[in-house]
Amino acid sequence: MAFFGVQNSGGLFGLGGQQAPRVQIVGIDPSLIAANTEAQLARISLASLSASQRSAQFGSLRNNEPAVIPPWQVPEESLSLTQQIREVRALTSFINLRDDSLDAVADNADQKATFVLFNALSNLRILAEYASQDSTSSASLERLDEQFQLGLGEVKDYLSEAELDKLELFLGDKEYKTEASTRTGRNSTTNDGGLIATSPDEVISGLTGSEVLTVSITKSGVTDDITVDLSGITGDLTLRSISDHINAQIELVTDIDDQGETFIKHQTRFNFQRDNDTGRYGLQIEGTITEEVKLSAAAAEPTLYAVASNTQLDESFAVTSRISEFNNLSGTIAADDTTSFAAIDYAATEIAGLLAEQEDDDVDPEIASLRDKFLADAKTDVVGETSDDETDADVDNTSSITNVDAENRVNSDTRSSRVAVDSDGGIYVVGTSAGSFGHQLNVAEGQDVFLTKFDTQGNVLFSRLLGVSGNADAYDIKVDSQDNVIIAGATDSALSESDAVDSTSDAFVVKYSKRGDEVFRYQLDTFGSTKAHSIAIDASDNIFVGGSTSSAINSTSGFSGGNDALILKLDGATGTLLDSNVFGTSDSEVIKGIAVDENGDLIAAVEGGATDSATLYRISGSDLTNQTASVDLGALGSGGTLSSLTIDTVNGRVYVAGTTTNGSLDASGTATINGTASGGLEGFVSGLSYSGTSTLNADFTTYVSTTGTDRVADVVVQNGSVYIAGTTNDTLSGETSTGTTDGYVARVNGTTGAIEDTQQYGESLSSTNVGGLAFTNNGNSVLETLGLPTGIVAADETRDLQTQTTARPGDHFFIKLGNGLRTRIELDDGDTFDDIARQIRVAGFGKVDVDVSSTSEGSRLKISALDDGVPVTLIAGNDGQDLLSRIGLPAGKLLPKNEVFDINTDEDIAPEDDLGGAFGLKLDGALHVRDKATAKYVLGLLDTAISTTQRAYRSTFFDPIKAQLLAGNKSNGPVPPRLAAQIANLQTGLARLQSGASSPSLSFFA
Repeated sequence: MAFFGVQNSGGLFGLGGQQAPRVQIVGIDPSLIAANTEAQLARISLASLSASQRSAQFGSLRNNEPAVIPPWQVPEESLSLTQQIREVRALTSFINLRDDSLDAVADNADQKATFVLFNALSNLRILAEYASQDSTSSASLERLDEQFQLGLGEVKDYLSEAELDKLELFLGDKEYKTEASTRTGRNSTTNDGGLIATSPDEVISGLTGSEVLTVSITKSGVTDDITVDLSGITGDLTLRSISDHINAQIELVTDIDDQGETFIKHQTRFNFQRDNDTGRYGLQIEGTITEEVKLSAAAAEPTLYAVASNTQLDESFAVTSRISEFNNLSGTIAADDTTSFAAIDYAATEIAGLLAEQEDDDVDPEIASLRDKFLADAKTDVVGETSDDETDADVDNTSSITNVDAENRVNSDTRSSRVAVDSDGGIYVVGTSAGSFGHQLNVAEGQDVFLTKFDTQGNVLFSRLLGVSGNADAYDIKVDSQDNVIIAGATDSALSESDAVDSTSDAFVVKYSKRGDEVFRYQLDTFGSTKAHSIAIDASDNIFVGGSTSSAINSTSGFSGGNDALILKLDGATGTLLDSNVFGTSDSEVIKGIAVDENGDLIAAVEGGATDSATLYRISGSDLTNQTASVDLGALGSGGTLSSLTIDTVNGRVYVAGTTTNGSLDASGTATINGTASGGLEGFVSGLSYSGTSTLNADFTTYVSTTGTDRVADVVVQNGSVYIAGTTNDTLSGETSTGTTDGYVARVNGTTGAIEDTQQYGESLSSTNVGGLAFTNNGNSVLETLGLPTGIVAADETRDLQTQTTARPGDHFFIKLGNGLRTRIELDDGDTFDDIARQIRVAGFGKVDVDVSSTSEGSRLKISALDDGVPVTLIAGNDGQDLLSRIGLPAGKLLPKNEVFDINTDEDIAPEDDLGGAFGLKLDGALHVRDKATAKYVLGLLDTAISTTQRAYRSTFFDPIKAQLLAGNKSNGPVPPRLAAQIANLQTGLARLQSGASSPSLSFFA
C-alpha cells in the first residue's frame, strides 16, 4: 500500500516565502493499479447482478431482501475469554446440527457443513486460546485437553460421515497418495559389538590371555562349534589380533565340494569397526544370510537382572524401564551396567518436531546461522579404518515413522513387570505401555503389553506388542526348555478373531519363540472377570497358570463367590486347555505364585480368604482338583500382598515373597523369624520345606524392614541361595539411599533365612519401582570384556506383517472406488505387504495404483489414486480389527491428482458449474492442549482451519466478479479500451514521478 504525505519544513504547503520542497519518491506498490481496476470492475459487475445474486454474495442490501449470513459475519457479543471458556466448558457437544444459523442453509449440504465446522472449530479455538494463556494453571490443562479431544473427535467423526455435494472436506490435508508408516524390517548380516578401545591396536584391559570362547556357526542345519583360545595369540591382545585369530580358527573348518576340492566352509568373519561419533573401536561380526552365529564362553559368572520402572519427580519426563545387572553374587553384590528403555509416542514426537521447527523460525537468522554452523562442525564425520557398508542401489531409503529426531523424541510411560533369561543369556522383559516399539504400532485405547528381548550387551533383539484395542496388563513371564518365552496377564480386548470378551477382563497366555515368532495365544472367555497372575512349566513344557476368576469358567467348574482361585493347564505346543480348577470361599482368593516340583506336582501361593491370609497349597499336576497339603502362613494385613513364589527342587524347598504388616508370619509357631517388623508395610520372604506329595512345613520368615515402606517384588533361587528384589523409601541397614524410592537386591540363606548381603540402588530425584528379578549362569565372561553378546547374534526373524507389526489374522479394512461398493481387504497367516497389495489390485480393477518397494527398514506399501481417475477411499476395519491403524495407514479419501491441485481438465465446464472443491483443515496428528507451547501451536492451526471452512463456503457460490477478473486477466483476452487507457495514464504518471519531475508537495511512502 502506498502512502501520500505532505513534506514541508516551513509554512503550510510551502507558503510563507519558503521554497517548495522537492518530491521524494520512496516507493509505490503496484497493487494500487490492480485495486483501482478491480474496484471499477466490481461496480460494473454488481450493477449487472440480480437481487438474489447480490443477496447470496453480500447479504441483504435492502431490509426486505432475505440473506444467508454466515456465522462468522454475525456480530459477536463482547465477552471476555474467561466468559467464553465458561460457555464452552458447559457444552455437551461440539457438533450442533440444531444451531439456528443452519436454518438458512438447510437445503445445501455443503454450506451446512461449513457452518457446522466453523462453530465447532471456533469453540475448540477458545479451548486452545485459554490453554495457551500464561495465567492458565497446569491443573486446568488436563481438563481442557480432555474436552478438546472429545471435540476434535466429534469433528473427525462428522467429516467421515457428512454427505456432501460439491465439497470434499478433510481433517488433515487433501492427498492423492498415502503410504504405511510402518515397515517389516530387514535381517542384518552384521553385528557391531561394544566400543571398548581407542584404536584397533590398543591393548584390551581385563584380559589375561587364557580366556576361551566358542563361535558356533550353523549352516544348512549343521553346526560347527569353533573353539577360540586367546592363549594362541602371540603378542598383545588387541582388536586387530583377536579378530585375526578368530578368523584363523574359522578358516580351519573346511569341506569338500562335488569335485573333491577342499574349501573353507564358512564365510562369517570378525573385524573391527570405528564409531564416527565417539571415535572409539569395537569388534564387528560380518556374516551372511545363510549362516547363524552363536557365541558362548567357557567360563562365565552368575548374574542377576532386576527390572524396574523409574519415575522422575519432574512429571514432564515419561516413566522409563531399567534393567540393572548385579554381579559377584556369592560375595558383596555389586551393581554393574544399567540399560534404560522406553516406548515412543510417535504422534507426540511429530508435534514436538513441528513445535521445534516453529521455534527455529522465530530465531534471529544470524543467530540461527551461527548455531547451525556450530552443530554442523560438531557432527563432522571422521573417516575411519573400516569402509561403510555397500549400498544396495535397488533400496529406497525413504524413512518411516521409526526414523525420528532424537532431540524431539517423546517417550511414553513404560513400566516393566517381570524379567526372564533363556539358556543363551537372552533377556526378556514384559510390561505395559501406551507407546509403540519400533514398527509395532500401539493401537490400544489405554495400555498394551510389550515383550522386549535384549542381548547381554543391552541391545534390543526384538520387541512385540500384544496388539489389544483396549487395555491389557502383564503379570508374569517364564522360559521353557526350548527357550520359548511365555507371558501371562489380563485384557479387556479380544486377542483374535474368534475371541470375545464378555466381562471386564480375560486371562491370557501367549507363547513366542526365541526369534519372536508367535507360537499361540490363549484367551479364557467367560462371563466373569479372570486374570492370569503366575506361570509354571513342567518337564514336558506344559504350562500351568494361576490366577483368579469372578465366575465359573465352564459348566462343571465350581465357584464360591467373590473372586475364586483359578488354575489352568495348557498344552505347551498348542495352547489347548488340558485341565482346570476353581476353588475358594465366599470371600476373594487369587493365586499369586505357582511352581512345579520334581514330580510334576504344583505348589501354589494363594492370597485372600476371610482373614486375607497367605496360604500355600500342594496340588496334583495330573488332577488339578486334588489338593494334597496346605499351610496358612497368617494374615497379610492391610495393604499386604503376595508377589512371587519359586522352588528349589534340588533341596526340596519353596520360597514365597511379598509385603505385609504382620510381624509374625509363622504357620506352625516354630518357624524362625529373621528381622523385626517396624509396624508399617514390610517386605518378607518365607521358606518352606516339602517332601513326597503331601508335606509342606514352614521353616522361616525373613523381613526386609526400615521405618519407611518396604516391599519384596520377586524371589528366585539358585544353588541353595535365595535372591530377592524389591523397593524401599528409606535406607536399608548398611546401605545408602539415593532417590525418593530405591530398589534393592539381597541374598538370603536358603536354609536359615538370614540376609547375607544387600545392594540398594536408585537415582536421585526419582523413584525406582522394582518389578522382577532373574538369575543366569551366563553372566560376565570374556565376551562381555570384548563387547560381544552371549547367544545368537543377529538372528533371522520372520518378516511378515503378523510378526513385525501388531496386525493379526482377521484384521481388515475396506477400499471403495468412487461411489462404488466397498471391498474387504483382510490379513491372513503369513501375509506380507505384497499380499495386501495383491488384494488391493484385485479390488481396484486397475483404478488404483499400489506399490511395494524395498527400503532400508524393510518393505513399504504405497497406495495412490490415478491422476485422472476416481477417488479411492480407505475405510477402517471393525473395532479391534482395524488393519489400517496397525500398519500405519490413515483412513480417508485419496483424490485424483488434478483434484488435489485444483486442475480443471475439462475446459467445457462453465464457471458457474465448477463449484466446490477439496479442502484440508490440516488438523491431523496428535493435537492436544496439555501444555501451553503446544496449545499456542494448535491455536494457529485452528485459525487456519477456520479460514479454510470460510473459503470452502465461498467456493460453493458462482462469483461473477471473480469470473470477470479471471477472464480479463487471460493473456489471450482483449483488454477493454477504457481500462487500457486508465492503465496507460497511471503508468505515465508513475514514470514521471520516478524520473524526478516536479509536482506538488506530495511524497510517496511504501
